[in-house]
Amino acid sequence: MIDLETTGLFPERHDRIVEVAVVHVSPEGVVEGVWETLVNPQRDMGAQSIHGISASAAARAPEFHQIAPTLSSLLRGRVPVAHNASFDSRFLEHAMVQAGAWCPGRDYWMCTMQLAATFLPGHRSLSDCCAAIGASIDDAHRASADALATAGLLRAYLSAGHDRAWWDQWLMSTGDWPHPIESPVGWLPREDADVMPRSILERLHVAVEPTVDDGSLNLDYLALLDRALLDRHMSVTEADALLSFARDLGLAPSAVGRMHQAYFDGLVTAAWADGKLTEREWSDIQAIGSVLEVGEATILKAATPPVQATPTLSTGFRLFPGDTIVITGDTRRDRPEWFQILEQMGFVPKNSMVKSAKVLVAADPDSMSGKAKQARQYGIPIITEDGLERLLGIG
Repeated sequence: MIDLETTGLFPERHDRIVEVAVVHVSPEGVVEGVWETLVNPQRDMGAQSIHGISASAAARAPEFHQIAPTLSSLLRGRVPVAHNASFDSRFLEHAMVQAGAWCPGRDYWMCTMQLAATFLPGHRSLSDCCAAIGASIDDAHRASADALATAGLLRAYLSAGHDRAWWDQWLMSTGDWPHPIESPVGWLPREDADVMPRSILERLHVAVEPTVDDGSLNLDYLALLDRALLDRHMSVTEADALLSFARDLGLAPSAVGRMHQAYFDGLVTAAWADGKLTEREWSDIQAIGSVLEVGEATILKAATPPVQATPTLSTGFRLFPGDTIVITGDTRRDRPEWFQILEQMGFVPKNSMVKSAKVLVAADPDSMSGKAKQARQYGIPIITEDGLERLLGIG
């Protein structure tokens, strides 16, 4: 069994594989082994609402060409089976050719969706077919879950009493394919990639010789921190950049912790400047307090006016009419709707990255799209869609 999760529908139009699962089954349909990995597509992640894979998780995974030899080895001597095999075979063949690896041609694939016309008339989707045999799919749209569900479907077909000779002819169709050399690159299952990275302060504790802690506040670090928190969210990429910068400056964890506290205190002062705390301001305080690890007691204390005002350590980043805003990825609002909103407010929305852009809005701020890579090179902040709504005062 083979199942793929992808960024979209068309490999010829630069959609890519983001997850692969292979399930070996015996001629009787008994599961013999399961292999799975995320794949780094080196582009944006596409419909994350469907496959649920974050860019930060995929960034830790091998690229397709690195797993292709092992994948080819797993397919050797096997009948490739998939639900809607025309989709998986087309995608896999394209990726394997690009990687210079062997892959069975589309004529050698068995499709459990096509077989449903014989064994489960009136059913087509994987979930409907599984329901028809009294099975369910746990964690649908995870490649291994869908591949195992397909294996269960095939087992039900095998048990239905169809002509055994017909099944045997499929087993004889595998042929003597080339024997590939397996890649030494390890596969990365979803649960291993989804482990949250340790916080900046935790990681600084194991940094090499952090030395600078003279009691002062490093304004360069604070400026980078402020840019990272424009959207009240810190992506893994931003956290990595802050950690690297703190190490370059030789900052001790205590110095970074003190700056985080000072930034938080300034935020609280600014929120209470008009004598009241709005729901959005309280939400910001909670979100940033969590990111900066100031402690639950400190966050709760911020719900009451501060006894002593603290300077606001913010650049006061704002968006102004005429600013260029670039959008990438599969955002919650579709692209035409965002363009209409931004144009009505006097902004200049673009699909392509330009050096003059004020921000890049990404469905996932850890995006690996070409636009996100360019934005990082240009020093342009990457913010979430929620962050854009916050900056615009809409939503």
